[in-house]
Amino acid sequence: MPEGALPTRRRFTKRSDQVVEEIKRLIMRSSLQPGDRLPQERALIDLFGVSKGTVREALKGLEVEGLITVTTGPQGGARVAKVPLETAIRLLDGYFFYEPLSVDDLYALRRMVEPEMAALVAPLLTDEDLAALEANLAFCQHGHPGPESERAVRYAELDFHDLLAERCPNPLLRFACRFLNTMIKKGYVFSQMLDEPGARDRIDNVEQMAADGHGAHRAIIDALRARDPDGARSAMAAHMDQAHAHLKRMEATLKEGFLDNSRGQFT
Repeated sequence: MPEGALPTRRRFTKRSDQVVEEIKRLIMRSSLQPGDRLPQERALIDLFGVSKGTVREALKGLEVEGLITVTTGPQGGARVAKVPLETAIRLLDGYFFYEPLSVDDLYALRRMVEPEMAALVAPLLTDEDLAALEANLAFCQHGHPGPESERAVRYAELDFHDLLAERCPNPLLRFACRFLNTMIKKGYVFSQMLDEPGARDRIDNVEQMAADGHGAHRAIIDALRARDPDGARSAMAAHMDQAHAHLKRMEATLKEGFLDNSRGQFT
């Protein structure tokens, strides 16, 4: 070691974690698909030269990740599974648990992915897809008064984007759009506006946001119906700018109210 150099610490990897990676490689090499069986526990022990406890710990880790399901009984064992979207989002949500995402954080990425996603799906949507978008638009336009109805409408406005994302051929774009929409639903603005007593009354741009959103979704559908990728991209980009401005204003209003409340002045 050169004089004055700091010793490097060797990274220790648990044997069960190594087996997890080896089983993943086995799945890929064997072209196993969701529903296919993994080798039995005894075969995995012999294949990797490890103990029963190590194999079981590795299988448990894969099950937590959502990559396999494990059942008991005569027909039981480990089967390959496709990681559910909800599981992937929950794990990533946990990563950001101590780093709350602001409106600016979310829209910095949403501005990039949503317009491209809209352009990609424009030539791919079926008549049934377009009908689902029209139904979503009608639901959002004709919501009923009351907090639960407002919650349903606000969530449905984001579901509009999920309907598009489900048809996106790029899996990374599809996941990014779905993740961002989930984070907006769970984020500071929605949770405060919909759940904090008195907060909704302080916000003065909900109706305008809804009207602007309806107009934007109408323009997006029209471009999609015309199979116009450039038009869909442009309409979605304008929508992202508008939605960002509205949520940014809401965020500022709610945080101002929070500060006032900390001084006993929240009304």
